Amino acid sequence: MSTGSTPQPAPGKPAGSEGQKKPLWKKKRFIIPAAIVAFFLIVASCTGGNRQQSGSSIDPAPTSTTAPTPAPASEPAAAPPAPAPPAPAPPAQSEPSGTAAQLQALAAAKGYLATGIGFSQASLIAQLTSSYGNQFTPEDAQWAVDNSGADWNEQALKAAKGYLTTGLGFSLASLTAQLTSSSGNQFTQEQAEYGVANSGADWNEQAVKAAKGYMDSGMGFSRQSLIDQLTSAYGNQFTQEQAEYGADQVGL
Repeated sequence: MSTGSTPQPAPGKPAGSEGQKKPLWKKKRFIIPAAIVAFFLIVASCTGGNRQQSGSSIDPAPTSTTAPTPAPASEPAAAPPAPAPPAPAPPAQSEPSGTAAQLQALAAAKGYLATGIGFSQASLIAQLTSSYGNQFTPEDAQWAVDNSGADWNEQALKAAKGYLTTGLGFSLASLTAQLTSSSGNQFTQEQAEYGVANSGADWNEQAVKAAKGYMDSGMGFSRQSLIDQLTSAYGNQFTQEQAEYGADQVGL
């Protein structure tokens, strides 16, 4: 075979088939970029998901930009009613006009009334005019008593309560007699009855006090003689029932 002859294709392969076959490096040129692209797509998808997941876990909660609605203001409390103005003080009572002696008698009369002993109009005048007392003239004493402002019923009540606290034991009748006696307080009958009625006395207990006084005197009393003394018109003037109660309580 000469060196100048054209080589013949191998039998069974069509002519020009090698010119149509793509080289191997050309095939790898398309395969490698595709693999690389696929790899970066996978990495990108993983990275993007992690970023999205990470972002959702650390992103702060969205804050509202809307201003908070203020709470409705409550209705103002009603002002308390203004206190009533104090009642005007009664005008001070001025001392009555009188002579120096009359004013001195008035001062003495008010002093006696303030003791709480209980003076009637008659007994107060007697005290003011007594030679053993203040020795005012009857006129000055009367003027003082008239201007003293005394409530004679209240004075009778004070005197009645004073007698009941002595422990002597007074009945209703004997206490009334003491308050009206000319040798005693000299209250009127009406004033004495007012004082006795409002004294709050327990007449049974007063009978016991009187009975104990007689028993302690050392005179010696039987039951009957004690009851007679307690009921006597010249004695304590208790009722029969009150006297018997007193005798019972002292053991007779």
